[in-house]
Amino acid sequence: MDNRLNTLIEWVKTSTSRARGILVPVSGGSDSALIFWLLNQARPEKTLGVFVGKDLRCRDWFEKTGTIRQLPQSRGKEDREARRWATFISISIAEGRWLAGSRNRSEQVMGSFSLASRVATFLPLANLWKSDVMELCALAGIPTEITDSSRRADPDCGRPEEMSEIPLELIDVFLKIQEGALSHDSINALTAAQTDYLMGIYQYNQFRRHLPIVGPTV
Repeated sequence: MDNRLNTLIEWVKTSTSRARGILVPVSGGSDSALIFWLLNQARPEKTLGVFVGKDLRCRDWFEKTGTIRQLPQSRGKEDREARRWATFISISIAEGRWLAGSRNRSEQVMGSFSLASRVATFLPLANLWKSDVMELCALAGIPTEITDSSRRADPDCGRPEEMSEIPLELIDVFLKIQEGALSHDSINALTAAQTDYLMGIYQYNQFRRHLPIVGPTV
């Protein structure tokens, strides 16, 4: 097995040694699929995957990998993202499980994660760029139907049509430049239009990285 996967599995084993259980919301996307796979390699007896609605992409794969629970989709005009995470945190509290989130480093730096998802307190992928996640999914044998979905537009997951047209690897180049992990010369890999578009989203969402806003000492 790839050393990176082994490192993540061992980290999960160590970091969850005191957890009674772990709740993993799965969407059928690459990030949650990788977390579900990692946790079932490290702590299958503690891991429960949950999904909302009737359909889960590659459900057979999830059921072969570990235990999943289906939850009904809420009805009405309320914010479904907020309702989903409220349900997840309620289950985690009631069952004494840690609530895992699938945020990766690319989402963290871009600020493209939902405010509701901040209730998750266990983030195994928070230091992995999205391009790394995609490589590790391939090494772990996660179905291509799942990983391919990460390259298609999905506004509910913060990936509008315009962003889906830019390869994930180039988005990571842009973000690594903002974080000082790549030199600014690397920006030549993107077109001027791509850079302007990504910069607009990056600047608009930066407030999310600094929440909660804490008052001063007086």
